[in-house]
Amino acid sequence: MERKSKTLMPGVGAGAGAALPAGLDGGLDRDRAEEIASIFHLLGEPNRLSILAACMTGPRSVNDLAALTDMSPSLTSHHLRLLKAARLVRAKRQGKFVHYSVHDHHVTSILLDMMEHVEEPEHDHGPVAPEEEA
Repeated sequence: MERKSKTLMPGVGAGAGAALPAGLDGGLDRDRAEEIASIFHLLGEPNRLSILAACMTGPRSVNDLAALTDMSPSLTSHHLRLLKAARLVRAKRQGKFVHYSVHDHHVTSILLDMMEHVEEPEHDHGPVAPEEEA
């Protein structure tokens, strides 16, 4: 099935000029929503985020990642298997070692956007907390 994209108006939705798949006006279908939720569930584990962040700087071996994230190599391998199955990292054998890197620019973009998002000052866009009501 060919995926057509629709360009949003500047300043609307996902950002100025962002392209979304056609038909997103009605929201996500159940299968796509479950697939995306599964990926975000994987990303909800801090050790996996640390592994992905380390892989953004270039290919890393399991031992390098274990040392950087202060985890055992076996636990690091377990997380890498899950991340690889979700296509968040890719593996490349180099001699006796396997080196892992971020799968593609989409993964890097999500991580960089979230890192930038958490650094933003809070904005007054949400509901007013009970103690702030006058």
